[in-house]
Formats: sequence, structure tokens, C-alpha cells
Amino acid sequence: MRLLSILILLLLSLTATGKPVSIIHQGIKLNAELTEQGNKQQRFFLILHGTLAWHGMELPSTLQTLLEEEEHGSLALSLSYGVTDRKGFYDCKQPITGTHDDAQAEIALWVDYLKNKGYSNIVLIGHSRGGAQMATYALDHPDKVKQVYLIAPMVWQKTTVDQSYKKQTGRALDALLKQKTAQLSHVRALHCKDSQISQRAFASYYSELPQKNTPTLVSKTTVPTTIYLGSDDPLTARLQKQLPLLRNNPNVRIKTIIDADHFFRDFYADEIVSDMLGL
Repeated sequence: MRLLSILILLLLSLTATGKPVSIIHQGIKLNAELTEQGNKQQRFFLILHGTLAWHGMELPSTLQTLLEEEEHGSLALSLSYGVTDRKGFYDCKQPITGTHDDAQAEIALWVDYLKNKGYSNIVLIGHSRGGAQMATYALDHPDKVKQVYLIAPMVWQKTTVDQSYKKQTGRALDALLKQKTAQLSHVRALHCKDSQISQRAFASYYSELPQKNTPTLVSKTTVPTTIYLGSDDPLTARLQKQLPLLRNNPNVRIKTIIDADHFFRDFYADEIVSDMLGL
């Protein structure tokens, strides 16, 4: 592990020296943090957070700092979830209307934003649910990205999700999914224990469509893809059970970071960046 990286992280409190940028999509202001470098021909990294998180959380911010240190530009975006000018983690007191697949249009807008700035060598990084969303984008637009790095990406299987929801709430998912109402009230949705959520959004997170299982998505990719797993992440075992889906795809590589948890805190992100850049 590089001593210089450690010292810089401690001094800068894991904050890259980027600048806030925004674009408008269907009347909604989308926010991101941009760190630029002079050489626009080298790889440029587009970073997406996990469920209901944002670009300023620890992992995206750390990745931007480490990439900047190695003279690579990056843009860490925040999904809007239908909320204009969203900052910080999603407020569970606010009704949830944004869907899992709404991310695709917003990722596409940021890719276009970067290409318009002259960056042609775009690399995707996605964490957790963001991993599944970035994998979906790469599968649908293989001509627009050069590489994909997925950190502790989402695993989604109906039986597991149904059982988990029943255990957490005592309610059956199928019954909620079949309700003929535009909005559900006082239900658990994602990390929000007592939320209001549109039926459309609820279905996108808890039904089988759109596809949310990262191993299934990546099994079909034509873009070079690396999956980083944390040995101390309880979700790693679920993904490892699906490794047979990936064995026949030469574009996919798996790397386990020893002692890392789901959020790759402390200096485990440094190991990821070192691997990505071949340091």
C-alpha cells in the first residue's frame, strides 16, 4: 500500500479537489463532482454510488481523491431519484418516486456531458446497486465505455428478496406488488422503514423486472469488466454462488480484497485504485 496515498487521504480528509457541476433533466437538477485532468485521451472515470446514497459519501469521494493523485480525472454523480438538486443521503421522509431503471437516462446524460467535454475514454465505476446500474448501461451501450469496475455489486434473486422482506416486515411482497394503487404508504422500501413510495418505484425495486442481478447482467457483457469483492462483506457469499454464470465470459475478472467490508472503508479503496491503474 502506498504511503503517499495514505498521507494524502489523512491530510485531505478523503475529499478530492473537484468542483460541483450540474445538468438539467426533465426539469430536475442533477448534481455531480468533477475532477479534471489535462490529458483528455487517458481514461476518465464515471462513478456511481449505491442505494439512496450520493456522490459525496466516503467511497466515491475517496476514489476521486486517489484517482486525482494519479492524474486521472473523474466525475462522481448523484442519482436524482426524482428530486431536483438532491444533496446528501436520501431523506426517507420524502416520498420515493425514482425507480431503479431511471438511473439509465441519468447515466447516459453524464456520459454525453463528458464526451461533449472531449473525454472519449470513459470508464465506469459502480458500487452496490450502482454496480448493477452501471453493468446495465455497459450492456446496452458497449460502444460508449471502455471498461467497467464494479465494487461489491448488487445481487438480486426473487426468492431471497421475498424471504428477506417477509422477515423484516411480516408482509408478503407479492401482495404489495399486486395492489392497484398509485402509491403505497407506511411500507418498508429499500433503507426506509416507514415510507411513501409510488407503486411504479416499488415494483422497480422489488419485482423481477428490470433485471437487477449483476452476475446475470455481466455474464453477457462485451466490455472488459472487473468485479471487486470484500472478504468481510456478507453479500460476497451470495455473489460467489453465481460465479458459474461468469466463467465462460473472458471479459470478466473477479478480485477479492482481503478484510474489506461492503463499503471498502479505510484504505481498501486504495487497493482498488492501485489495481485499476496497474500500480
